[in-house]
Amino acid sequence: MTETVRIEGHVSAQQIRQNPYFYLPFNVPQNASRIHVSYGYSDRLTTPFGNGRGNVLDIGIFDSRGYDFPQPAGFRGWSGASRPEFFLAHDDATPGYIRGDLFPGEWNIMLGVDRIEPEGVRYDVTVAVEQDQGADSHKIEKNTGSARPEALVGRAGHSAPNTSGPRWLKGDLHCHTVHSDGLNSVEEIVRNAVGLGLDFLAVTDHNTSTHFEELERLSDLPIVLIPGEEVTTYWGHANMWGLREWIDFRCADEASMDGVRRYVLQKGGLISVNHPKCVGPPWFFRGWEGYPSMEVWQAPWRFYNWESLERWDSLLRKGERVVAVGGSDVHSIPPAEPRHPHGLANPTTWVYADVSASAPLPARPEALVGREGRPRPEQAILDAIRAGHVFLTDAPNDTRLVLNADADGNGRFETLMGDTIEPNDGRPVRFRVQVNGGMDRRLWLIADGVPIDIRPLDRVESRHEFELDVSGRCYVRAELRGHRGRPERGEVIWAMTNPIWVNA
Repeated sequence: MTETVRIEGHVSAQQIRQNPYFYLPFNVPQNASRIHVSYGYSDRLTTPFGNGRGNVLDIGIFDSRGYDFPQPAGFRGWSGASRPEFFLAHDDATPGYIRGDLFPGEWNIMLGVDRIEPEGVRYDVTVAVEQDQGADSHKIEKNTGSARPEALVGRAGHSAPNTSGPRWLKGDLHCHTVHSDGLNSVEEIVRNAVGLGLDFLAVTDHNTSTHFEELERLSDLPIVLIPGEEVTTYWGHANMWGLREWIDFRCADEASMDGVRRYVLQKGGLISVNHPKCVGPPWFFRGWEGYPSMEVWQAPWRFYNWESLERWDSLLRKGERVVAVGGSDVHSIPPAEPRHPHGLANPTTWVYADVSASAPLPARPEALVGREGRPRPEQAILDAIRAGHVFLTDAPNDTRLVLNADADGNGRFETLMGDTIEPNDGRPVRFRVQVNGGMDRRLWLIADGVPIDIRPLDRVESRHEFELDVSGRCYVRAELRGHRGRPERGEVIWAMTNPIWVNA
């Protein structure tokens, strides 16, 4: 037996300016076995990358346990505007939606308005609820689902590369799969990352956590898999890494977004401001402070990443210790139809970390520790990012750019990017930059946002040392720049470091 409900309506642009989310209730009976939802709306935007006129209406669903902001128990999934229909059942669901018990009571379809024309938008939602006569809706005989996918992960730590001791590890911190608006399965993305030789990969599907279970299933592969979510709001995007739970995204002002930021950090996760540039989509929230990292490099450099770099440097000059990270933001790889002219690890984030099983247990919440009592390998990577032990390159190739300092004058250059040095009574501090991939490029040495030296390079590998009086300085960092493609278009960045800080 199937009960079908059709919900039609219109929402005005004025209503959406007050709150972009609204909820459509429907009833689920005691013996429901499957819920199928389809929807449509007027004047749908069809041009790529959000260009042109039209409406964009996103969809998600909450069960009878409620939808109050933030972190309601009733969240059951979200697909944005990427799917015209979805379903939920006890032991299966559309990717991005959470299978499990279909609790009786009042459920709610959530619609979110990303783009709206001045005349508003009409919507048409159809909900079909299948019922099993005489069945126990809370009894699942096989393939037991969970209403919260984090209950299905955490059985063991992810596999790490078979090495011991700290070393430079390369990976991608931003990609998408069929669990949101990507075209590839989680397994296709992960196996592509392994084929590229990546040491770690964060899958950050939009506003959902249903991909976490598949990451756990693939945890025997020789790569560290980091659970993530791109918290996708209508005023900016933020990547969350390291928590095994869904993070609420329904932020409509600075206060609610700041609440999400504080929640993630208090739980032991890591969060970044994503692609703060005109084609990001951009970051419209006024608050920048308190975010430990920023996606300074997203996709190939010419995708307006110089805007993100300028924003990051302005924060550094104010003393905000924000760690620069990179992510490809890939939505498709072969065999899927390409959506972007680049693949995984364009750019690549390099972190100096120890992911061996013998790594010491950090003082972090239990969510980041496996049941065997050891820290998960992802914890070491996230801790290294927090410390700023990071540099970025255009791809997972042989390009390297590592900045060190000899802070105490013993000749050992033990200070790493992200570390802090003390001014030494006016005596200069010696720095060292190790470059790989430098042929016919230029090394930029930058202090407090200003180039202090630009060195042409005529070798693939080189080492450069310089002395600098750091009194009154805030930070020192380095970039590797050079032409790519047509020389008349100017230089691009091929690699960049995080800063070494001065305790001024």
